[in-house]
Amino acid sequence: MIITIIFVLMTIIGLAMYKFDKYGDYDIIGMLISTFGTIALIVCIGLIVGIHVTAPKRIQLNKIDYEGLCKRYETIKSDYEDVSKSQVIADITAWNMRVYNTKYWTENPWTNWFNPKDIADNMDYIPLE
Repeated sequence: MIITIIFVLMTIIGLAMYKFDKYGDYDIIGMLISTFGTIALIVCIGLIVGIHVTAPKRIQLNKIDYEGLCKRYETIKSDYEDVSKSQVIADITAWNMRVYNTKYWTENPWTNWFNPKDIADNMDYIPLE
């Protein structure tokens, strides 16, 4: 959110510098600032829209990963063992780190528009006992 607001302000300040420059010293600088701010703003909006459009697919893929890891963890806790325990624990740790990163960046005011809250809300940690 804050990153996007900074680019909006850059565009506005650059246009103001270009428009209201009395002596002609800052018109090129103002145009460069507004051009950079506009391009960065377009990229940010494109990223935000792209991420939010694909959110339902990411939620479904996360559920499939979560359920698969839970089943693998149940398998290594039982007597029937056909997978390496260390590999399952490493995969579950990687999942838990992914959940942490998603939740962290969703709550961060600098990047929360780039991470949909519904994805973070649908991700759960897998407890290792």
